[in-house]
Amino acid sequence: MAGAAAALAAPTSLRAQERFPSRTIEVVTHAGVGGGTDITARMMMVQAPGEFGQEFTVVNRTAGSGAQALQYLASKPADGHTIILVTQTHLLTQIRNPSLPQFGDLIPLARATADPQLVLVRRDSPFRTPADLIAAGKARSLRFGGTHVGGVDHVTIHTFGRAAGLQRPTLVPFRGGGEIVINLVGGNIDTAVVNPGEAEAQLRAGELRPLMSLADSRIAAFGELPTAKELGIDATGYTLRGFCVLKGTPEDRVTRLEQGLIRAMSGPIYTTYLQNTGQAPDSVTGREAWGAQLAAFNNDGREALTALGLLRG
Repeated sequence: MAGAAAALAAPTSLRAQERFPSRTIEVVTHAGVGGGTDITARMMMVQAPGEFGQEFTVVNRTAGSGAQALQYLASKPADGHTIILVTQTHLLTQIRNPSLPQFGDLIPLARATADPQLVLVRRDSPFRTPADLIAAGKARSLRFGGTHVGGVDHVTIHTFGRAAGLQRPTLVPFRGGGEIVINLVGGNIDTAVVNPGEAEAQLRAGELRPLMSLADSRIAAFGELPTAKELGIDATGYTLRGFCVLKGTPEDRVTRLEQGLIRAMSGPIYTTYLQNTGQAPDSVTGREAWGAQLAAFNNDGREALTALGLLRG
């Protein structure tokens, strides 16, 4: 009987001792080849094989605003050999589709990019100060430029408006940051929440003015610009990307992935990528901070979609 018990225990023991990773690691993304999220994954992968002793490959699953990528992840064993590059879009898709793997089914590993947002107005806007904007927004519904209804920008605008005590802002949706900036300069909207890189030329030309940032702390390139939090508005806004793994992955493998990903994204190649794309220099961080940021957006997203009447059930 003892020999039989030992034989039954052997596979478990061998699995526990298996070197990790023992094969290629898949990185699942909802972006097509050449998209921003796809590029982030591939930039991480430049140095990752040296850190892990295994190759990495990108798996592009582009349908359903992250739904297909989440389904693909869920179809794989929770053994650490499949990770997913998550954005806030994934969280909003999860909230709308409870049949998908949910935020609680993921373990955050490491943040890859954090692109803070600015609250901008045009050069000749009557809003000269943050106080002007807030006062106007309490008197009437301001027209905010953003991307599509129910998207990340919409959630950020709603959360900002609620925290600032504004009348519910009116979202004017555009296809992307370029269109938002053009319409803000043209006076078709009152204000907008935009990443610095999307408005770099207009900011340099003085066509747009930032009133505040939605970062956690001041942005070095805008050293005198206050954050919303400094002004008493408890709201932040970022475009985020980072890695997660399926819940149930062994803790030692989660730790190995977290540490290895951070090292892979701390080298000169990835750092240069962050600089060249206007990302925050402190974008890369571990699972504690990344997980807290995702959890906060998950809560804000659910509250916003419910308040806006965009969440069924």
